[in-house]
Amino acid sequence: MLSSLRTYWDRLRAGRIAPYRAEIDPRQFEQALENMFIVEKLAPDNLRIRLAGMKICEMMGMEVRGMQPSCLIDEPDRTRFGRLVNLVMSEPAVVELSLSAQNRAGTYRASMLMMPLRSDFGDINRVIGCTSGGGEIFAAPLAFQIDEVAVSPVEPGPAPTPTAAQLPDIEAKALMPGFAEPASSFASAAPKLRSIDGNPNAPSTPRGATKLRVIDGK
Repeated sequence: MLSSLRTYWDRLRAGRIAPYRAEIDPRQFEQALENMFIVEKLAPDNLRIRLAGMKICEMMGMEVRGMQPSCLIDEPDRTRFGRLVNLVMSEPAVVELSLSAQNRAGTYRASMLMMPLRSDFGDINRVIGCTSGGGEIFAAPLAFQIDEVAVSPVEPGPAPTPTAAQLPDIEAKALMPGFAEPASSFASAAPKLRSIDGNPNAPSTPRGATKLRVIDGK
């Protein structure tokens, strides 16, 4: 799940540092939607979860949208986790975590992937993430501890050559932003006019004209 999502993100950025939030197509990773989340930076010290899949909420035992992303992590590792989330956007970088949580069902192990996203204005102030657990048996809420961290800085590179199957999507996206067609120019060609001398079908007396008679008298 995490590997396929990273491959999609890497293909979508097409050699750029990060793709735009509006470019994300959920239909491309439907199997991972329940495990995904998106974090937005509202201020240097204000991070909020904007979207969270059903599986994420089940792990936490509550709805986590609008909450700080540190709620996903056990308290001793929350400061470290906050630095890693900010690192994804500031470096920018791809961060992979190995997690574990102790609960009544035993030790629950999971992996987390976090990658940078751009806003509509071009700022890298969002993180798209996904958490893949080791099974369906766990006792919520889970408080994950960070066991291992892998940081991969993102470097710009050449855009990959699109395949024949990808060309229709690329051509459709060429109309963005706003899904609008290019506006026509104000400078347009002069209308073609044809000079007509007289009208053979015109009546000899104009319609509606007043009939006058001149009287010569003293």
